[in-house]
Amino acid sequence: MKRLLLLIICIIFPLGLLAQQQQTEYNRKGDDAMKRQNYSDAKIWYEEGVSQCDSYSINQLTKIWLKNERMRPSMRSLMNKCLNCLNVMATENDTTAISKLIVFYENGIGTPKSEELATYWHERLETMRIPVISATNEQALKKKNISRERMKFFFGYSYSIESPYGLTVGGVARRLGWYVRFKTNMSFKDHASECNNNGLIGSIIDYYSFTNKKKVNNYAGTAGMVVKCTPWLYTTVGLGYGDRSVLYEYQVKNEFTGADEQKAWAKNIDASYKGIAADLDFMIKFNHVFISAGCNTINFKYIDLNAGLGFFF
Repeated sequence: MKRLLLLIICIIFPLGLLAQQQQTEYNRKGDDAMKRQNYSDAKIWYEEGVSQCDSYSINQLTKIWLKNERMRPSMRSLMNKCLNCLNVMATENDTTAISKLIVFYENGIGTPKSEELATYWHERLETMRIPVISATNEQALKKKNISRERMKFFFGYSYSIESPYGLTVGGVARRLGWYVRFKTNMSFKDHASECNNNGLIGSIIDYYSFTNKKKVNNYAGTAGMVVKCTPWLYTTVGLGYGDRSVLYEYQVKNEFTGADEQKAWAKNIDASYKGIAADLDFMIKFNHVFISAGCNTINFKYIDLNAGLGFFF
């Protein structure tokens, strides 16, 4: 039994060496023909390697195609077989075959030129050359990029019915931000007396009448938080201090003749408020421009509507 096994080995091993020698014989003879610049003979020898998709044979045939244009008509069918071999090897992620495929499609070897396919295989090759990042490292990289996200600042005009002159500035990062707002109606009228809905309070003047003229001194400053709900929708909520003084004009009359004398202003304490100011707005972003709408209040007793326009930078 041992002698039989030894005999089989002695027969098979030399046959394997002979097959390997014969397998590379066509490439050796093809190289000899290439040295003599006998491209016709070289093509014949290398053609034997194409049947086995020999990478070396395909590479040498490609050189012949690129060097000798006169031989191209007789090589079209052969180079098409080379192209088929390269496609098979490329699907197995053979980077050498992919590089050769790019040359084939760029130069129209064995097939019409195709910039689309050349670009496809070039991108595939570049992707294979990029080191694979583990899922853990990728998540860590994303978190790092998020934490480094630059804060975007915004600046805008703020309008409300009784405070048409306003300014808003702020900034927002990935999800949260801040803002500061000041608004006023640019009216700072002084008053000499106080009144309520029934008349003057604590005044020694007995003869007077209201003229139905009214003024409002209004200003407020708030600061708060910006919440990024979506890439285009933001919410702002803030607190601060505000003052809304409602003034009524009255006409002093002469006690004896009833004639009109001087006019003055009285602050209506029933319609005036000062203290906590609060804002609630929604901002809609269009590229770098935003519009806003919402409401504000002072002491939660008076409500005014807000609107705004501005831009991010």
